[in-house]
Amino acid sequence: METKAAAAASAYSAQDEALIRQVWWRIMPLILVTYLVSIIDKANVSFAKLQMVSQIGLSETAYGLASSLFFIGYLLFEIPSALAVHRYGAPKWFFRIILSWGIATVLIAYVASGSAFAALRFLVGAAEAGLYPGVVYYLSVWFPRRYQIRALALLTLGSALGNMLGSAFGGLLLSLDGLWGHAGWQWVFLVTGVMALALAPVVLWLLPRNIEKAAFLAPQQRDRLAQMVAVEAPAARHEGSVWAVLSDRKVLVLGAAYALLLTSLYGIIYWLPTVIKGFGVSNSLNGLLTMVPWAFTGALLLTVPRLLKSERHVQLAAAVIGAVGGLAFLTSLLVADPVVRYIAIVLGTPCTSLLLPCFWSLPSKYFSGRRAAASLAAISCVGNLGGFLAQNAMPWLGKTLGHPSYAMLLPAFCLLLVGVIAFIIRATTTRQPAPLAS
Repeated sequence: METKAAAAASAYSAQDEALIRQVWWRIMPLILVTYLVSIIDKANVSFAKLQMVSQIGLSETAYGLASSLFFIGYLLFEIPSALAVHRYGAPKWFFRIILSWGIATVLIAYVASGSAFAALRFLVGAAEAGLYPGVVYYLSVWFPRRYQIRALALLTLGSALGNMLGSAFGGLLLSLDGLWGHAGWQWVFLVTGVMALALAPVVLWLLPRNIEKAAFLAPQQRDRLAQMVAVEAPAARHEGSVWAVLSDRKVLVLGAAYALLLTSLYGIIYWLPTVIKGFGVSNSLNGLLTMVPWAFTGALLLTVPRLLKSERHVQLAAAVIGAVGGLAFLTSLLVADPVVRYIAIVLGTPCTSLLLPCFWSLPSKYFSGRRAAASLAAISCVGNLGGFLAQNAMPWLGKTLGHPSYAMLLPAFCLLLVGVIAFIIRATTTRQPAPLAS
């Protein structure tokens, strides 16, 4: 039996659908570009590492620790920053976020020691804190829930495109070693930092704050869109202190699941160029080979999420995707042929990205308003411990087990565990949920 919200959603007229498309094309391209640039910024350390560790005198383990301080800065400022999106509006706060991380990234290009690199990585994380939960919250303000999984899938597509372009840029920028007196790794940070600096004012000027102040919509369109969003939103309840979300069981469970996903995702982002370098390829070819799994990821993100029309579909997809990803990475470790190993990596890499829109469709079922901003930030805060874990555990695993490729055991384990959890949830769910999409 359909819920009231689902029944209202299924009654959307052609005019309603046209309104959603109008809003979609006004908002999503800029959100996608913003997230794409943030992913390129996160991925830059994976390529810079190939030159930087020797030039500033760091070991792989020390570099991993310094790089991972990004996530500590992110964790400490995540909740306050996400709440600022709710208070000050997305355009102003996203402008602040993008501008500050761009400045810090440019400064990394001129570090001469591991301690300076570690300090600036912490500052980049603190600067970028709140962006992702802020974007997820922003999408929940603009779109009815049935469209949010599509928007989140497109957002995750930005992640895949960011990693793909970051791989291309990383390999090419490393090849500029010596140009104008700058090392290749310096060009990596300079170019990615300047990209953020150029984007910040565009976001401030062009991103609309909310439905009520959307000048590109007619008054009746604003009223109708607000009505559609309100019908599918959860009731605002249990507001309390925003810090109380840290003791909310739903938040902690979702945060733990997100930590598994980010451990896998950042482990792949951070270590994939190192694994491919082990094939004996040049920096430029490494960049091209690293692009392929992310290009494949992008293609799947354009198709798979559109097939997930109910929560039962989401649960089944999560179980299958987690299992496929884990087995693919295990295969990449168990076979000797480099071509087969590379194909397994290409097949395994998209799986974490495909799980992310499935995951982020869940919180909007439980939280709304200011509580939603705080809850999304807390989930992201807990989850980003996975990024810290990945950038420290991957070098340790590679060193302990005797070969860099064995570090891929970590994302394999995380994906398999997510798949098992999704299977258990689906097996124990007896009620047929309302559709997520038409």
